[in-house]
Amino acid sequence: MRPTDVLITGFCKAPQLALQAIAPLRRLKRQGHVRNLHYVTWDSPELDPHIVPVADTGEIVITRVPQPEVQGNGNQRGVVYQVRNLEAALAVVPEDDALVLKTRLDFVADTDFLRSKIANFDRLCAPVSTTAPNGIEMPAPVLGNKIWIPWADSNQPFFLEDALFLGVKRDIQKLVTPLTQADHAMLGIAECGSYAHTVRFAKIFLERWPLFRGYLSHYDLFVNDFSYRTRLLSVALDDGFFWHLLIAHAWILYSQFHVDSGEPGDLRFYANTVNKAADWSRPETLKLANPYDHLANWRGDTRPGEAIHSVRRTYGRLVDDAWQIALFTQTLPDFPADMLAALMANAAASQDGRLAGIERDCYAALDKFYRGYWGRPRSSCSEHRPASPVHA
Repeated sequence: MRPTDVLITGFCKAPQLALQAIAPLRRLKRQGHVRNLHYVTWDSPELDPHIVPVADTGEIVITRVPQPEVQGNGNQRGVVYQVRNLEAALAVVPEDDALVLKTRLDFVADTDFLRSKIANFDRLCAPVSTTAPNGIEMPAPVLGNKIWIPWADSNQPFFLEDALFLGVKRDIQKLVTPLTQADHAMLGIAECGSYAHTVRFAKIFLERWPLFRGYLSHYDLFVNDFSYRTRLLSVALDDGFFWHLLIAHAWILYSQFHVDSGEPGDLRFYANTVNKAADWSRPETLKLANPYDHLANWRGDTRPGEAIHSVRRTYGRLVDDAWQIALFTQTLPDFPADMLAALMANAAASQDGRLAGIERDCYAALDKFYRGYWGRPRSSCSEHRPASPVHA
């Protein structure tokens, strides 16, 4: 059995919540399912009060590292902190083949659920053949084993949960993402906060799946506004190139990730983003983050066995593997097998430039829609916020 280390990052404003978050981890260590519990965070003095409750348990190895000096808005700073914190945390794990469970002090998980993921990792996260069930040859995998994540998205490629995940260290190490000035600029757009999730995962697949390069550089066309996304999808889903993106991403989910949020209550994430005005001294009043607040609804509305319904939703949240497994292993009533095979084959071979023409047309059409909706062109200004929509 592989050694398993837990890496806790970040900090929590509520001591009681932090203790709830580490309680199941301490149980797993006492039961022998986990080797070490590491809490890796910054050496900034203002964090000292938040670290005391964790230190007082006496069961967690605490490592303090210098906090990076970062400029920019909250999204720009946040993604750098996340990447650098993960890098520092991974450095305390000696073996490249060790299992790493990365979590946070505001994320509470059920002990039995975590135990099952760790104990069954080699089965749940086993590599998948590059020959798809329908015989199409797909690109070689980037990861040696799948990474477990609680949720993904069917129609927003690489928008995946990054607060909690489990994988082999050598695979998790790839998520120490090199960020560029272009990434920094994209995160400067207020509605592109989800790019912080997306870029960390997407970049590790670009060499094998170059059709996603344009997706990242045009990410501001997919801004996180409910009304805009609803209308945007009606345009995008009529476009052939966008379907290549969706099918390529679905294959990556199928072959490189194990998606599972468990049952309601197995995972509880009290993110800062949904608790900005919260009284952190009263953890019982905190709100759960999406999708953990309505897990059964998200699962019920996925409709595995149908290809199209999930991606037509404004937010195509996936909380288990069912949709992507059905897409590649079953005959679907709403998606012809020959169409799926053609999309897979073209996406897999996109390095030869065969999709270049329809890719240009796709982003031109989406750019036109964006300008018509917001009444202004896209902007590279780091302080840009879309204007009020002009469609109303």
